[in-house]
Amino acid sequence: MKHILKKYSKLLILIIFYISVVFIVTKTNYAKETEKKICIFPIGYIEEDVLLHTRKELEDEFNLQVVIEEAVEYSNYAYSKKRKQHSSTQILEKIDKLKPPECGNALGIVDVDLYVPELTFVFGEADIKKQVAVISLTRLRQGFDNLPEDTILFKERIITEAVHELGHTYGVRHCANKNCVMFFSSTLGDTDQKGPNFCNICKKKLNRKRHSRE
Repeated sequence: MKHILKKYSKLLILIIFYISVVFIVTKTNYAKETEKKICIFPIGYIEEDVLLHTRKELEDEFNLQVVIEEAVEYSNYAYSKKRKQHSSTQILEKIDKLKPPECGNALGIVDVDLYVPELTFVFGEADIKKQVAVISLTRLRQGFDNLPEDTILFKERIITEAVHELGHTYGVRHCANKNCVMFFSSTLGDTDQKGPNFCNICKKKLNRKRHSRE
C-alpha cells in the first residue's frame, strides 16, 4: 500500500510540475503575442555586435520581440554649435516619426554626446507619451575619460541605459533605490552601481502598466 501511495505521489508531483511549465510557457507566449514589439533604430553608424547584443538582452529583460530597424542617416540636425553637443529631444522627435505602427516602443541608439537644456549632458532621454527613447554610447566608453577600454563594461552600461530609458517609455518613473535600473544616473558610477535590473517595486509597476495596455 505504501509503495502504491509513493508511486502516485511521484506521479502527482510530475503532473503539477508539467502544468506549471505549460502555464509559464503559455503566459510567456501570450505576452509576446499580445504586446507590440520593441524597435531599435541605429542612428548613424553603430557597431553590429553592439546592436545584436542589445537586442538579445532587451528580449530577455522585457520578454518581447525586439527588432533592429534599418540604420538612419544622421546629418547633425540636432547639433548645437553653442553647446557642441546634440539635442536628445530633437532626436526623439525624429524617432517618433520613424516608428512604424507595429512597433509599440522604440529605442534610438546614437554615438554622439547628448544634452537637454537644463543639464550638462545626458546618457539618454525618453518621451513617455510617445513611447520613444534614445541613448548615447559616447560617454559610456572608458575612453571618454581617457581610461583603458573595457568592452564588457561598455556593453553592460549600454544595456543598463537602454533598459532605463525603455522603462520610462512604459511609464515607469525614476526610483530612489540606487540599485534599481530606474535610479537616475548623474555619473557613470551610478550606472555601474545600479545595473540593468528593476527593483521589485519598479518591476511591479512595469508589469502593471504593460498589462493595462493589453
